[in-house]
Amino acid sequence: MKRESLTSVGGAVLALLASQHHNLHMLIMAFGLGGAGMTFMQAYPGIRRVMLLVSVGMVALNVVSLRRTSMTAAMRALVGGFTLLTVGLIAWSLLQFGI
Repeated sequence: MKRESLTSVGGAVLALLASQHHNLHMLIMAFGLGGAGMTFMQAYPGIRRVMLLVSVGMVALNVVSLRRTSMTAAMRALVGGFTLLTVGLIAWSLLQFGI
């Protein structure tokens, strides 16, 4: 029962966080920092680092979820594709802006 509750709450929290990335971007825009808000991200590198760490965590969860036998081939392709896209974006960010 405890694990099921944790899974349910964890899924809801992740869904909430995933939906809030747009709101975070809008707040950055509201500060008048324009574009993707890189001025804000350069002023507060800790926020960028946390966002990168969350992305790495999501990649790890995606890789673990690929081992589930209940996933269809289409689901595996989507998860794999988005995982590769996320890894590419993380690499690009690190190459452009460093750690």
